[in-house]
Amino acid sequence: MKTQKYNILFSITALAIFVIMALMVRNSSEGILFDVAILEFLHKDSNSMIFSIMKFISFIGSGAFLFPVVGIAFIYSLIKKKYYVSKLLILSSLGCWVVNYVLKLLINRTRPLDFFLVEQGGLSYPSGHSMVSMSMYLTFAYLLCKNTKFKSNEKIIYTIAIIAVVLMGISRIYLGVHWPTDVIGGFLMGYLFFRMIVSRVK
Repeated sequence: MKTQKYNILFSITALAIFVIMALMVRNSSEGILFDVAILEFLHKDSNSMIFSIMKFISFIGSGAFLFPVVGIAFIYSLIKKKYYVSKLLILSSLGCWVVNYVLKLLINRTRPLDFFLVEQGGLSYPSGHSMVSMSMYLTFAYLLCKNTKFKSNEKIIYTIAIIAVVLMGISRIYLGVHWPTDVIGGFLMGYLFFRMIVSRVK
């Protein structure tokens, strides 16, 4: 009961922060709050090795990598007739991506063009990599922890999932293709999307 209250309170807070930031950046091409300061700090001393690592992390959070992986897991779950797993996988990936696309169109924030280290098209808020990764990795962790074999390692599994998601967000900021607030917004909405599908899908 206490956990449920905590989840509801956290979700309401996350939604409020997301909406406030969305209103602040709507139809904007400028950074807000700490955006510019963080990007300038990260780009002050560029490092080719870190750049390569961040590009790799960013790639494994992209649709080009994630959707084939999820596709294989989705087909496998269908073959095994685990339809609950199938629905969660497709919603946490493709479903989350569609919601992110719609949100970007509604908010219409320009990427931090002056900080680009790689070419990237599209709009900025919320970060798609951050949002979809948060939704997907939490879903993977949730599904693993439903299995009694992994139940005792629940904290470790969720910690690994969160670390992976945070690194994904950092990579997008480091590459200069997102404002830090885009990534925070992506994390918040990805979490909210995860909570929604887990509570609704049967």
